[in-house]
Amino acid sequence: MTNECMNRYKNQFAIEFAKTMQINLPQWQKWQKEYTRKLYGKGWLTTYFLSFLAGFMPGKNERHYSLKVHFVFAVILCIASICTAISLENKNYQFDIKNKLFPLLLSVFSKDIIYGVGGIPYIEYNTSLLLNKDVGYDFVDDNFSGVYNDVPFVISESEISNIKKFKNGKSERKLLFKGIAMHFKMQKKIKSRVLIYSKNIFNRVPDRFEKVTMESDEFNKKYNVYVQKGSNADGQVEARYLFNTVFLERFMQLQTSFRVNKMQCSIYGNSMLILLATNKDLFEMNHLFKRIDDIHQYQHLFDEFASVLSFIDVLNLSSRTGL
Repeated sequence: MTNECMNRYKNQFAIEFAKTMQINLPQWQKWQKEYTRKLYGKGWLTTYFLSFLAGFMPGKNERHYSLKVHFVFAVILCIASICTAISLENKNYQFDIKNKLFPLLLSVFSKDIIYGVGGIPYIEYNTSLLLNKDVGYDFVDDNFSGVYNDVPFVISESEISNIKKFKNGKSERKLLFKGIAMHFKMQKKIKSRVLIYSKNIFNRVPDRFEKVTMESDEFNKKYNVYVQKGSNADGQVEARYLFNTVFLERFMQLQTSFRVNKMQCSIYGNSMLILLATNKDLFEMNHLFKRIDDIHQYQHLFDEFASVLSFIDVLNLSSRTGL
């Protein structure tokens, strides 16, 4: 995706945003006011009041009751309940707006991008060899799926866990990954297997993999690349065909656009799985107390998706011609 193409998409994004706001703004502003009113509605006011009263209740082992101390505690509890109310109502409000707004804005890139539908099957995580343990649970916050430039893809903001079951019937959940997971289907299958880890990831590399050096010094400073030994094809040759200079640049741009420190990737068959680790809540937008029609708060959404689709452009070309 060249700069000229990026600018064209950016202009289309701004035009589509203006059209969407012209049609939907009055209704969305009405929703915004309704969610704001809930914060001082009967339900939440009762919660604030009860939280305040709870602060004056004496403790079990309290010997000397201090009204001043309990007043401060009551105020803290009341403020905490107000913050909780704002957080919950804002999350509900954002959920409604995202379901309405995301599909409209993302149609600039492709009519085939769907928000909130689909997901990455567990088998893809397990086959990738990136997580060392099998996935048994996946909590998905935001999910996008579709086809762009003939490449099917899924982007999922996920918390992925392993489930350990015990003989007594109990189970234990262990978090394996939190962040953005991306799955792409390439046009051609590769016969070997390739793993990429950013330098600050210390995963145990599976047996029978060897390290490969890429042509880009900048890439080699940031990432370690491993290919599977003993396959019918020369894994190093396949990796170098796929990882041309432009591909490496777009790969690094993904990490920059999503503002994450840790990134890993697995290429197997005609699949590519990329994991961008972060504790940030991405794809969040339009706080309850902000203007809905401020395009600047949606800019990060454009940048993130533009970087993904730019990467798909190169992935499509590489997988058609390189392998």
